[in-house]
Amino acid sequence: MPQGRRKLPFSGKQKKQQIQEKRKRKQQNAASESENKYERAEGNNVRPPKERLPEFNVQSINQQPLHRGGRSNPNQYVLQFRRETEEEIKKRKEDARKQIIPVSEDELEFDPAPYFCGNELGFPIRPKWSPDMTREQLDNREYGYFKEYLLTLKKRSDWDELSYFELNLETWRQMWRVMEMSDIIVWIADARYPAVPTFLFTYVLKTLKKSLIIILNKMDLVPSAIGLAWKHKITQTYNLDDDDKAKVHVLFFTSFKNSSEFKEGVQKKKPRGKLKMAAEAAECLLKECKSIIEKYQAKIDLQSWENKISEEKELEYDNDEDVEIEEKITAVPETSYEHFDLFQNSYLTIGLLGQPNAGKSSVLNALMGKKVVSVSGTPGHTKHFQTIFLTPSVRLCDCPGLVFPSKLPKPLQVLMGCYPIAQLREPYSTIMFLAERLNLVKLLNLQHPEPGENEWSAIDICDSWAIKRGFLTARAGRPDTYRAANHLLRMTLSGKICLALRPLGFTENKKYWLSSAELKNIWKVKGIVDELDTYEHNCIELSDDEQKPTAQTDTSENEDDGSNEDESCDSDSSEVCGTIASNKFSVLDMSN
Repeated sequence: MPQGRRKLPFSGKQKKQQIQEKRKRKQQNAASESENKYERAEGNNVRPPKERLPEFNVQSINQQPLHRGGRSNPNQYVLQFRRETEEEIKKRKEDARKQIIPVSEDELEFDPAPYFCGNELGFPIRPKWSPDMTREQLDNREYGYFKEYLLTLKKRSDWDELSYFELNLETWRQMWRVMEMSDIIVWIADARYPAVPTFLFTYVLKTLKKSLIIILNKMDLVPSAIGLAWKHKITQTYNLDDDDKAKVHVLFFTSFKNSSEFKEGVQKKKPRGKLKMAAEAAECLLKECKSIIEKYQAKIDLQSWENKISEEKELEYDNDEDVEIEEKITAVPETSYEHFDLFQNSYLTIGLLGQPNAGKSSVLNALMGKKVVSVSGTPGHTKHFQTIFLTPSVRLCDCPGLVFPSKLPKPLQVLMGCYPIAQLREPYSTIMFLAERLNLVKLLNLQHPEPGENEWSAIDICDSWAIKRGFLTARAGRPDTYRAANHLLRMTLSGKICLALRPLGFTENKKYWLSSAELKNIWKVKGIVDELDTYEHNCIELSDDEQKPTAQTDTSENEDDGSNEDESCDSDSSEVCGTIASNKFSVLDMSN
């Protein structure tokens, strides 16, 4: 037999370490190769995005592996936030083990203005530029401004108090582009937590001198009285100018015509065939756009949009045949830099802005009446803005979601969908925030993991939910607390667990909002026909003092029993109870 070198023993642990080192070398080589390609394509004066802000300890969320041999960078528009320290995470984990103390109804009221510090924090706006500038000059100017803006924030004494906000310049550039090319800017907010940046009103109305429309989306997850109160709160706060062009318009929107889509916390199968347009909400948006065009005396005909809405009102879900609608999808080249004047084209351009997971892409699909852009519950799914022609005279522009600088509680940002739930290092503080405002123990019918204990903490809720759902670790068979916390947060994000914050003064004026005649307009948007009939019947039989508040209060008291929703609530006669009956995990307590 040939004499060869004797083989040395090689353990599985050594093999694993060898593979990890090999993978690490490949990643380093791919990263250096990508940076070289970026420099060759953009010029030596442009720095790679990964090394632009090293002094801010930036953390990339949902980072993707680099493509082999390709010139594009898949992480160009990835979410970037400031990395949290180990001390912050450790402190929040310790707080999650403390006893849950429910907050009062007054503490459910929410005022976003103080969290944005008025106009002090602001947000990055595009610096001055000219078409004569080269791409490298423009890039360096925008990068220099963005870095200076962040350094200004870092010098503030409350820098450590700031919540998550976007640190990726490429994503802010998408918003700048959309604001420039839009004739009307539409800010889409989640009606459950409508945190609209205060500086947005000043910048759009005063600086850009453009019209601003606020759409309160996902109204199917919010009682109409709360949505109506938010509308009045926004208009009374920001419509202080006598100029009609500088006023804010607030509309309601929902992609689901009724709450049965969320019956018992489980969504139904997606309907086949052509989806019906949200015609009532689209008609309200058309009406506002017409009034704005008349104020500016622009020559844009929206008759085609009006005809489209009229046709869609007569259509239902069609499972047999799919009626195709001709649409035109265009992508504006990223190298095109032009100044846009208001209403200079033959068509109207509407820009859709908002924070992640507010439902911008869903609104666009609902206006089109069919799926034309992809949607996802993961923030940062929309990478680049795109323009889609609704009709030959109306162009919609979908912008990626942006997290604006603020002092909003980080748990609230997680519930809003601004931070990917799968990437959370510590989800228990968000469960604590939720359990302080909702009785999760009663809603989910939980049993304490330690028999005989009556005090609940966020960790106890997660352990109990893990036991109930069968979420156990592989080896030890212990409750998988982290998986249970993530599951509860996903249920909240999708609307299976409903939390709706109220504007200031709602509790004091609750009867007024419950009896307002303006509720009929919201019910039309939400498609609640039975509630409209009941309201008109009550208006005839009941006196002014007993009309709506008494009926709503009685049904809400039955709702607090929590055990038999179907017996205690009549979904045809009360919108609030109707929401509970169709969604056993929602809490929209209107009775206290």
